[in-house]
Amino acid sequence: MRRLILSIAVLTTLTGPIAAMAQATNNASFPTKPLRMLVPVPAGGPSDFIARQVAQQLSTSLGQVVTVENKPGANGLVAAREALAAPADGYTLLYAPGSMIATPLLVKGSGLDWSQDFAPLGKVGRVPFALAVHTGVAAQTVADLVKQARQQPGAFNVATSTPSEVLAASQFMKAAGIQITRVPYKGGAQALPDLLAGRVQIMFGPLSLLQPQAKSGALRILATLTQERHAALPEVPTMAEAGLPGVEVPTWQGLYIAAKVPQPLRTRLATDIAAAVARPEMRAEFDRRMLVVESASAQDLATTITRE
Repeated sequence: MRRLILSIAVLTTLTGPIAAMAQATNNASFPTKPLRMLVPVPAGGPSDFIARQVAQQLSTSLGQVVTVENKPGANGLVAAREALAAPADGYTLLYAPGSMIATPLLVKGSGLDWSQDFAPLGKVGRVPFALAVHTGVAAQTVADLVKQARQQPGAFNVATSTPSEVLAASQFMKAAGIQITRVPYKGGAQALPDLLAGRVQIMFGPLSLLQPQAKSGALRILATLTQERHAALPEVPTMAEAGLPGVEVPTWQGLYIAAKVPQPLRTRLATDIAAAVARPEMRAEFDRRMLVVESASAQDLATTITRE
């Protein structure tokens, strides 16, 4: 009787996960319930907007609601750790800006190995960046700003939130040979009011966040961090044209999933994400917000991550 009980227990232990795995990898029935998309930035910014647009279109492609959950904090670690802790059933996605792959290097003891812990599903867009200053700053060009920062050490503060903004500010200071006090924020939408009020004087941030304020005269854009001049601001030079070609940041946005999720589910999700991004209504919304639709396969995104 004891042997019989032990045999049943062992069989139950072995067949339970096997059955669950078989059900999880059955593409024909997936998904049977709503999905979660964890977003590592606060609501209201450009990355959050892209995530919500993708979630909306992906809901149509999958036939199930994709719910966006904002999980800001610790350079994206809060969202990443929750995604890794979720069941490996394909129902939890991680949305991440390109700069988030640097989080393991920026945060000591993060316990995160991006290339091992997550599998890329595909790129979904890009957020063009720009350098803006408060209207109280006398500088009219990047060269003016560098000169003023050298002449008045400690006169300027720069607002940063995402790793992209931290990287941009760090590269700018290094390339220009200046030192500016960095003031951290949870997101660009939280930093913008302080820039407009002059509590911080400089900000590297999404063009879609800064351009409407520049258009109204509330701040001044000195340069874009794009390879070419932006169509909406043809008079504004790129950082390379302004004399600092090394100041550039990864501003592509992608979707990922825990690497432990079975490959068939990852393939299914990657296909549906590509279909969602290709919808014309996505491009129309992105154009209106000065954002860029940028689709790339899971393999292309993996190559990009290695290169970055």
